[in-house]
Amino acid sequence: MDIPQLYATFTNPKVVTSMLLLGIGLGILLSLLLRYLAGQWYMPAAFVAICAVTAIVYMYWLDRQDWREE
Repeated sequence: MDIPQLYATFTNPKVVTSMLLLGIGLGILLSLLLRYLAGQWYMPAAFVAICAVTAIVYMYWLDRQDWREE
């Protein structure tokens, strides 16, 4: 495992910003789900499914980025 490369990737401003925006977006989504689907049995499952899909798509996006500075 290339630790310096991982450090360079995860301290990149584009990655940090996108992680913060995803966290804010998921927090807002959870608030909306709690407001409109409170008491529904599928609300926790829906949030977990949305988080899992978000994580998979984010990892795919992160893998496709070119971080070389030219």
